[in-house]
Amino acid sequence: MLKEVDVNFINDLVLVDIESEHQNQKELNYSKKDFIQKLQKRFSEGYEKFYAYFESNEIIGYASVKPFFPGHKHCELYWMAVRKSHQGKGIGSKILTQLENIYKNEGFRKICLYTGKNMEKTRKFYEKNGYTFINEFPDYYGYEKGETTAVLYYKKLK
Repeated sequence: MLKEVDVNFINDLVLVDIESEHQNQKELNYSKKDFIQKLQKRFSEGYEKFYAYFESNEIIGYASVKPFFPGHKHCELYWMAVRKSHQGKGIGSKILTQLENIYKNEGFRKICLYTGKNMEKTRKFYEKNGYTFINEFPDYYGYEKGETTAVLYYKKLK
C-alpha cells in the first residue's frame, strides 16, 4: 500500500535508499549520514511529496513527486527506490501505478522523470511501464565523477 509520509519517516526512507543498491550509489560513495542530510534538505525545501510503500507495516520502497514540471498540468517523479531484497517482484511497478492514479485523479496530464543515461536497468523498467524517451541532457547531473548525462521520459495519464 502506498501512503504519503512526512519527515518523521526519514530513517526508514534512508534505509530503503541504502538497501536499494542504487546504480550510482557506489560511484557517489554516500554514507548513511550523507543520505540523511540530503533527505532532510529535500524535506525542508518542500518541493516534493514523499510516498512510502508498505508491506506488513514495513517500508520496502518509496518515491517522491514534485507536483510541477514545465508544461500544463505536468508533474515530476523525482526519486524512487525499492529495497534490493524486494526488487524484481513488481513493487516498483505498483508504486508507479499508484502514483499515476493519484496524480491523474488530481488532474495532472503527464508524469515526467529524469534518470541517468547509463542506467540501462532503470531505463528498461520505465519503458516497460509505458514511459516514453524524450531527450538526453549531457552534464545535467553535477557529480564530480561518473555519468552526468540525464535522459528525460514521460507518460500520459489517461
